[in-house]
Amino acid sequence: MVIDPLFPTCPIRNVLARVCVPDTLCLIQELGRKGEASYEALRQGLPDSSLSAALNVLKEDKIIVESNKLYRLSTIGKELYPLVSILIEWCEKNLPHL
Repeated sequence: MVIDPLFPTCPIRNVLARVCVPDTLCLIQELGRKGEASYEALRQGLPDSSLSAALNVLKEDKIIVESNKLYRLSTIGKELYPLVSILIEWCEKNLPHL
């Protein structure tokens, strides 16, 4: 987990610093919807370097797991998924111009 140097004891800042890396929230959302997916299925719409980096971050933090070349949410990833969904829904509703 990334530790925010300005606020090393703030769990919220530390979690957001880690999961707000480009594409990580989208991957959590996608895996939450699908249940599991291969790298090839996930790379549709994402550049390889961005996808690889996001997958590595999420695997390091045990938010996703890989088995038989398929990715799925771990137990904590499944707990995070509804929260990510709410955040994405809020953004789509309140920031439609983006």
